[in-house]
Amino acid sequence: MLVKKMKIINLKYIYFSLFFFSYNLFFTQIITGSVKESISKENIFANIIIKNGEKPDDISEFAIAKNGTYKIKLSGEYKKVIVEVNAFGYNIERHTIENPQKDKTYNVDFELTKEQVKDIKEVVITSNKKPFIIKEDTVNYNVSAYRDGSERKIEDIIKKLPGIQVNEKSGEIKYKGKSIETVQLEGDDLFGSNYSLGTKNINVDMVEQVQAIENYSANPLLKGIENGDKVALNLKLKKGKMDFSGNMDYGSGFFSDNNQAYNVGTNILAISKNYKSFGTFSYNNVGVNNTPFDYFGFNFNTEQAAERNFMAKKLIPESIFTSALDDSRANINNSIFGNYNSIFKIGKKVSLKTNLYYIQDRILQTQFSQNEIVTTDNTFTTSDLYETKKKPVLYRGDIELKINTSKKSLLEYKAKLSQENINTFSSVLQNNTTSFDTKLQSESFLLRQDVTYTQKLSEKKALQIQVFQSYNKTPQDLSITPSLQIDSLTNFNTQFSRFKKNIFSTQGTFLGSTSKTKYAFSTGIDLEKNPFISYVNNNSNVNYLNDFSYDKNNIWLKGAYHIQYGDFKISPSFTANYFTQSLDNISEQRNDFLIEPSLALKYKLNDKSALFSSVNFTQKSFSEEYFLIKQLFTTPRNIISSNPSLEIKKTLSYNLFYSVNNLYRQFQFRLGFLYNKDNGSYFSNLNILENSTSVNYFYLPKSNENMTFNFFIEKYIPNIESSVRLSSDWSISNYKNIINNSDLRNNKLKNLTSEFFFKTAFDIKINFENQFKFFQNIATSDKSEKFQNNSIQNTFKIIIKPQKKWFILLSSDYHIPNLEKKGNYLFLDATLRFTPNKILDFSFYAKNILNKKMFSQVETSDFSTTIFQSNLIQRYFMINASYTF
Repeated sequence: MLVKKMKIINLKYIYFSLFFFSYNLFFTQIITGSVKESISKENIFANIIIKNGEKPDDISEFAIAKNGTYKIKLSGEYKKVIVEVNAFGYNIERHTIENPQKDKTYNVDFELTKEQVKDIKEVVITSNKKPFIIKEDTVNYNVSAYRDGSERKIEDIIKKLPGIQVNEKSGEIKYKGKSIETVQLEGDDLFGSNYSLGTKNINVDMVEQVQAIENYSANPLLKGIENGDKVALNLKLKKGKMDFSGNMDYGSGFFSDNNQAYNVGTNILAISKNYKSFGTFSYNNVGVNNTPFDYFGFNFNTEQAAERNFMAKKLIPESIFTSALDDSRANINNSIFGNYNSIFKIGKKVSLKTNLYYIQDRILQTQFSQNEIVTTDNTFTTSDLYETKKKPVLYRGDIELKINTSKKSLLEYKAKLSQENINTFSSVLQNNTTSFDTKLQSESFLLRQDVTYTQKLSEKKALQIQVFQSYNKTPQDLSITPSLQIDSLTNFNTQFSRFKKNIFSTQGTFLGSTSKTKYAFSTGIDLEKNPFISYVNNNSNVNYLNDFSYDKNNIWLKGAYHIQYGDFKISPSFTANYFTQSLDNISEQRNDFLIEPSLALKYKLNDKSALFSSVNFTQKSFSEEYFLIKQLFTTPRNIISSNPSLEIKKTLSYNLFYSVNNLYRQFQFRLGFLYNKDNGSYFSNLNILENSTSVNYFYLPKSNENMTFNFFIEKYIPNIESSVRLSSDWSISNYKNIINNSDLRNNKLKNLTSEFFFKTAFDIKINFENQFKFFQNIATSDKSEKFQNNSIQNTFKIIIKPQKKWFILLSSDYHIPNLEKKGNYLFLDATLRFTPNKILDFSFYAKNILNKKMFSQVETSDFSTTIFQSNLIQRYFMINASYTF
């Protein structure tokens, strides 16, 4: 540490010598002398420091005694001069000259004594690791640099890394604004697109680094050939975690009603030369969702969002509304989750990956909704109270086989098999007068297979052939007691819905690249069949019978070309389709030749900032849920139907983004604009009564528009040792509908979400974090009044580390659902953690200390204001013990 200080002093000496050089001719006091060892009289290399006696803590001038002698001309006027000499391994000596005279030479000799060696048992020299290291197209984030003690899983760290954002609902991770492909574990894609499986469950203590990889390619044969716009993360494990390691957690406590609270889990990680696996098992009833799937709010994860076009529709919803609070407050669950993931390498050419899932849960919900409906002719209020018990069960197995048939060829086989069953039991009180008991049985069976063969033709060219098959069926049965009379002849007891989707496709792709270009051309054929049947009670009543098959076939050709011209990247592309549709319930068939062009531009301003822009024109068919001619009951209140049409939806979209990502200055900035316009859409014709709401979807060659503006800035400010973040998203939607036999209405919906975030990084035992959010929703119509709601949310945390082994977190959440009305919610939580060593960890949790039992939120539309109320997880205290091995 002393050597390091001497180096710093030497740099300061050079600076001062240059600065004062020009003054040496005007002030001629000279100090000379020698520096010797007190006993041996040997010359010593030493630093000579001149200080002003009036400011003894500041260095004024300096010299170096290289061979035991020195000479320095003073460049300033002094009333008192302090001459200080220091040398490595010797005690510091000083000499004072009072009232030095001009044009006089002073001789000051020093004899230094060696420092006495103290009895030090152990000296440990440590240096903090850099927060990140950039190497080519990879940023290596050191986990320890971003920890404050509150983190349990690696997802908690990833949320804090500069340049990375995590969607709280879906688990989607973005790096520099791009969605990542996967999260690897030591270079292997163990989790695939369900990467939240790893980020939610891998203990933060196991990970040394998080790597952000640009120009990522899942297929090594295509590295450098395919367009390198993909990004991925990779987790580098700590040394000692590479063979067999894991952790076990046991948490137990009591709710306010004296029922027991549990949060139990274990993770096991095994890594060897040819084998890698990660397994997890957990059980909890405190609202924690360790799975990649959301059975509480039914938000899509990244895999489900990417594959929804391959899934048959569930027309009867399994969720009434989604709470604005996170799962840890609102998800009253009883969850069992087991998962095992492995990669086994058989020799140098074959690898086998398996992913196994088991989920069982019981979710309890009390939900109350009150709707104030305003139409042209009437104003009235409706209400529904739901007491719901939901029981989802999922069995799933994935397999991926890779065979390197040669050094330049790769054969891949992927298969997914899953069975999902969800039983939902509800007691319903409608308008405080009518009671129902309902039971919804939903099922989803999925079988998917994918075979891909890649042949690398040369260093710059490759050929891919792919065959894909998917089958999904989603039968649903909604029963109601007592039966509901829906017309003079029919009582509604059970609504049956049966959707199936069969897809078969094959394609071939040729890829190539040069020093400045990359290109890809594909051709293929897609075959899809969508049979559907729905009926009430039994299929004898034709007034409520839907029985049709929607088939569509597509022969297509795609081309994409990417040109790198200096700092510009130009990416034109196109898709040409010969598209056929047939719908037998209206005996209609349609053939179209469709062209879909697009253009993307990127201008790299420098290494840290760029401009992005794109323009796209797409032509797609509508989803099959718009093809129901007869009515289908989705709840005891809601009914849907449609007037089918095989028209094509034409969408024009463009966007413009400016982005800055300066990791060294810890500064991020993004400014963006997106615009979408649909030419030709399905619109809603709603008939809203006090006891029922029916929606009929119909096609019109009219347009819908959506605009989104977003802003993001984040900066670490050294002067106040704090990070500050400001973000805002503003969206405007223009759409049309009909309400209770009105004319076609023009509606506008505006949503604003703004956030201000502040977090300190003081080098003391206490730090603070605050997140403030403002929400505004405004819905207007040319035939009705304006509906508006403003709400705020503030989260404040106090982070205390009184000692190295102790950690305290105090937090508060404050919500005002409607700023114009009385009513607010304050939630208080506390965490105390003691870590006696590297393998043991003890924690105490106090959640919802004020024991808030209900939460309200407000939503607006162009014809209503709705107040939702839902029950919450009651107060609980829990002690948790964690063991790492």
